[in-house]
Amino acid sequence: MTKSNICIRGWGAVTTLGWSAEESAVNLIAGRVHPAAACLSPHLINSNYRAFEIPYSGGSLDKARLMLNSVLDEAIKRAGLTAAEIAESCLLVGTTGGLFIRNEYEFTETVRCNPQKETPAIACRNRGPGEVSDWIVRKFGIKGIAMTFSMACVSSSHALVVAAGLLEQGKIKRAIVVGYEPLLNLTLHGFASLLLYDDDQCRPFCKRRSGMQIGESAAAVIMEQDVPIICRAGNTDKEKPPAANKHVYKFKGGYLHNDNASLTSAGVDGVLVCSVIGQTLRKAGVPLQDIVAIKAHGTGTQDNDLSEGRGLWKLFGEKLPPVISLKGAIGHSLGAAGAVETAVWLSCCEKGIIPRSFGFTEIDPEIGFAPSQVNTPAACGAYLFTYFGFGGTCTSYLIIKE
Repeated sequence: MTKSNICIRGWGAVTTLGWSAEESAVNLIAGRVHPAAACLSPHLINSNYRAFEIPYSGGSLDKARLMLNSVLDEAIKRAGLTAAEIAESCLLVGTTGGLFIRNEYEFTETVRCNPQKETPAIACRNRGPGEVSDWIVRKFGIKGIAMTFSMACVSSSHALVVAAGLLEQGKIKRAIVVGYEPLLNLTLHGFASLLLYDDDQCRPFCKRRSGMQIGESAAAVIMEQDVPIICRAGNTDKEKPPAANKHVYKFKGGYLHNDNASLTSAGVDGVLVCSVIGQTLRKAGVPLQDIVAIKAHGTGTQDNDLSEGRGLWKLFGEKLPPVISLKGAIGHSLGAAGAVETAVWLSCCEKGIIPRSFGFTEIDPEIGFAPSQVNTPAACGAYLFTYFGFGGTCTSYLIIKE
């Protein structure tokens, strides 16, 4: 193992399965998973696309801000952070849709309020990449440095690894990592135009897979170096924080890579995937046989699943541990995927269960294995997380449950 002792102190999430990581995990474990449905958000101009949408009766911008509020409140409460600890924290936000939600909201409001006028063009500019970060900083009183990562599917997973690096180097005291992805016309129409959208179902690693389905979601993960196991935030072992974690979770081996050979695929031979994961394990000092399970990227697209599946098989072979993709249950949350899937996974681990994959029906002989189809015990040990996105971006890290 490396000498770093980076602990995940708290987390929170909002997904189509619930308005907290806790609720999302309970429903995921119980199999209360609903298929993607036609979108109802008022700023969306085409309701024919199916997505994993968070139910909300109000306006799109109000929902987007409520999502951020909810995940940060849940994470801060679980971590037991004081106002002083929040203030001295560093903020890292990973998002794609968060840069454009206000543009789309204002566009649809303009059309709605001016039905007799010619429809204007949708403005694709943003208000500055730090708009979401600035809002969080002001709302929660964060005084440390604030950064925004917008690099497609790996935005918040990259932010997690960067946060761990800053903590390891002693450059920051605490990191609050936020993943945030509201539904957008831009992303729904964009992936459909690339023929990467499945109108029927998301089927990670399945022979019948034909594309992804987008999932609206948000999450927050709070990390810091050397958090005492029992005495945290000024509490004694007789006075734990109200949502104290049952276990300690340590972040190790985070590895980032950019593949210049392809902007959309990690290479279907699996070599790059194998290399990225291998680097992660070497950096963490964790052998292959110690991996309890793999939280795979598993988008349900043809090439991405083939690339990742072949890479996992090349590396682990017959000793491949359970492989799980959460995207068949909550959709692909794009820039928020890293933080969201980490937060939901941790809440499942707290309940002692690794959830099964959803959407799988038939083994693809070119991949050679099936993702886990049953819930399994979440033993203490190392869990591998992988993300492979547009732009040739790759992220991999381990979380150790103690």
